[in-house]
Amino acid sequence: MIPHVMIIQSAYTDPRLSERRLEITKHTCVNSLWFQIQKPVVHVAVNPNDPFLAEREAAFRSTNCEVKFLYRDSWKLYGEDWELPEGRKIVSRMDDDDVIAEDFCFLTRNAAPESGEMNLIWPKGYVYWRQTPFLLTHKGIQFVTLVTDEMKDPHQEQHWQYHKRWPTRTVSYAPGWIWIRHGDAASSTLPRYRTKALKAIDSKRIPVNLRAILRAIEDSGTASANYVEHRNHNQIKYVLEENAKHD
Repeated sequence: MIPHVMIIQSAYTDPRLSERRLEITKHTCVNSLWFQIQKPVVHVAVNPNDPFLAEREAAFRSTNCEVKFLYRDSWKLYGEDWELPEGRKIVSRMDDDDVIAEDFCFLTRNAAPESGEMNLIWPKGYVYWRQTPFLLTHKGIQFVTLVTDEMKDPHQEQHWQYHKRWPTRTVSYAPGWIWIRHGDAASSTLPRYRTKALKAIDSKRIPVNLRAILRAIEDSGTASANYVEHRNHNQIKYVLEENAKHD
């Protein structure tokens, strides 16, 4: 069976950021790994100086997945050595504040070809922004899985480039994920990502507690509406944190 590896960045050193991110992780990434029908092998990048390292490792171990911790001094989006197995492999990436449907890994593995490189995508999912779920179809970018036996370490480029250059196969057109937007998120949620508001999500396939997620993300601040607001929010937060150091 081709190994399916889920790679996750969860490397933090700032105590406040680490603590609130861990709380979000427990209700999103960790919870959805726990209820996977078919378990992936999880490679998690963590920082050895993380004040909540023991709690973070315990959370990922609670998923009942095979977990490999990679101890890294810095957080890298690209250029990370994920210590993947040699030979043919399926490699998915999720953030530690993402949610995936319970059949995400099962259907992804079934869609993987026996030979050749393939870009597997779940084009449809949800954006959870300011207490509201939105339906999003984002073909070629969100929640990409790469199948390869030629590259040692995929996911080293922006996902749209793989969609442009690699053969692409859609895993499913059912909603497969939730993109959680909050104040600590690395990028903003533009209006085009939240055009269709919903009253509910497909909770049978994605059995998460949105109220628990909402409580977990409250401490990280309000998700921005655009890049300008996000940039200004981060600047204000930085000034407040710097001032607090000198109080």
